[in-house]
Amino acid sequence: MSKTCPHCGRHLPSAEFGRNRAQADGLSFYCLECNRERNRRWYRESRRKLGREVRDHSWIPDGYRWCPTCERAVAHADYTRNARSASGFGSRCKRCHSAANADGYFYRQYGLTKSAIAALRDMQGDRCAICRDLHPQHLDHDHSSGRVRQLLCQRCNHGLGLFRDDPPLLREAARYVERHGESAAPRPARRAPRPESVVLRHRVAGSTSRERVRARLAALIAETDRPSA
Repeated sequence: MSKTCPHCGRHLPSAEFGRNRAQADGLSFYCLECNRERNRRWYRESRRKLGREVRDHSWIPDGYRWCPTCERAVAHADYTRNARSASGFGSRCKRCHSAANADGYFYRQYGLTKSAIAALRDMQGDRCAICRDLHPQHLDHDHSSGRVRQLLCQRCNHGLGLFRDDPPLLREAARYVERHGESAAPRPARRAPRPESVVLRHRVAGSTSRERVRARLAALIAETDRPSA
């Protein structure tokens, strides 16, 4: 089955038309391409009548989509998806979506806005409150009261959790490390090989496997027969 589009005058197969039950043939009046162009033109004209800005996205290449949050063209693979929308895409790119979710997490979890987190980071000089490493990414809080404390690096934040936020336990761990650090015995020097073993290595180097086994047995017997000092 085919049909002629009254806008472009082309005779096209039915797959090139949308569905419209109000029409006798069940197909839309215009072909899909013309229908999209007419809808875009109507949208631009209605926006202009309202005095609003009309963005020109005609320069965006195929396979890309405009992100209104970061205001740049983003590849389809880096764009969020939404099965309920007509285009199948979400309202922003994945990077902007992740950033918005991160900001929303701090607000939902701790009641802090993005500006409040930035102010806390600036107050700490963008350093961990414990070890002073740069760019701490974890907002520490009291697990019993929920009160927000300061920004920590991953290691310090995990360390407090592993020690159950218990100051006496942390102090005892510090004393343990200091005690064993001061009284640690020096590492014993490596014992020099005996002359017999050196000779044995030289003998074994160019021997077959059977000869090597015999040489090891002879060395063990000689070690057993040696009188103790």
